[in-house]
Amino acid sequence: MLVAFGHSALADMHAAADALGVVRMPFFFLLAGLFFSSQPNILHYSRQKSIALLTPYFFVLTAIGIKQWLSGGDFAAYMAGVLYGNGQTIAWTPLWFLPHLFLLYTSAALLLRPGGFSALKRAQQFSLILLWLILSGLVLGYLQPQFSQSASLLLRSGLPWGADFLPLSLGYFTLGYLLKQQFTQARFNPLLLLVLTVLFAVLVFAFSAAVDFNLRLYTPPLWLPFIIVTGCFMLLQWSLLLSKLPLLSDAFMLCGRYSLYILIFHVFLQQVLQRLAGQGGVLVQLAILLGSIVLSIAAGWFIRRVVLLRYCFEPGVVRVKAAR
Repeated sequence: MLVAFGHSALADMHAAADALGVVRMPFFFLLAGLFFSSQPNILHYSRQKSIALLTPYFFVLTAIGIKQWLSGGDFAAYMAGVLYGNGQTIAWTPLWFLPHLFLLYTSAALLLRPGGFSALKRAQQFSLILLWLILSGLVLGYLQPQFSQSASLLLRSGLPWGADFLPLSLGYFTLGYLLKQQFTQARFNPLLLLVLTVLFAVLVFAFSAAVDFNLRLYTPPLWLPFIIVTGCFMLLQWSLLLSKLPLLSDAFMLCGRYSLYILIFHVFLQQVLQRLAGQGGVLVQLAILLGSIVLSIAAGWFIRRVVLLRYCFEPGVVRVKAAR
């Protein structure tokens, strides 16, 4: 829902959206690490993730490519952008996240396999991850101008599947893996919520922090790990507060079950609803945001009830049901 909010016109109406943009994607990577467990069979795990994440990616973008080809577009050039797999090389920008997430899970399975990094002491693990995040941010800051000045149109968008910022996403993923106990055992504390929210806002605006992995924007690299960790614990406290409200809690759980479809469809639906509703104030833009989420869930509900479509979006789930 934070991703959908960040892509909405509502986000342009308040400075708070800029602050949330700093922590939104790192928080997603951290949560992915929170639910990760070490994998003894990395090849099998990677295959499962490729089916779950790359199938909807290639299905949706290939379908769009065929439509453009029938309208006279260059299908070969289009598919080259799809294979390159960055937000600036594909027609449906938010889908850059799926191939990158596959790359991230596979890398995490290698890094966090039994032994190796997992065998280090906790203090050593946290120290290495902090140093890793700072150095990775500095390296990305150096590489970004090199990409933007490249003669290659594809390389200007960064490395394929976001491999150039993989060290950063892997760092926050691993941090989530290490903070599993702190997150799962956390309790709501109104004073802590207030302190973290104020501290995060002050840090973001004091350091002019900005994060956009799709655009390779990550500044200031030296301070962002501290700002982002503060923001992640702030969002945890807000989540604990919202979980106490039954209707909102149920709504968020529903969004969680259909998160793939919210990711895929929310921008397109926002554009459609924006054309229908026209320009409006905060309430109109809020209705468009909520409408895009509700309609994405409805699309997911429909897709899951049509076997052929479900196979195109969630083939792993279909195979599990067939086995049962």
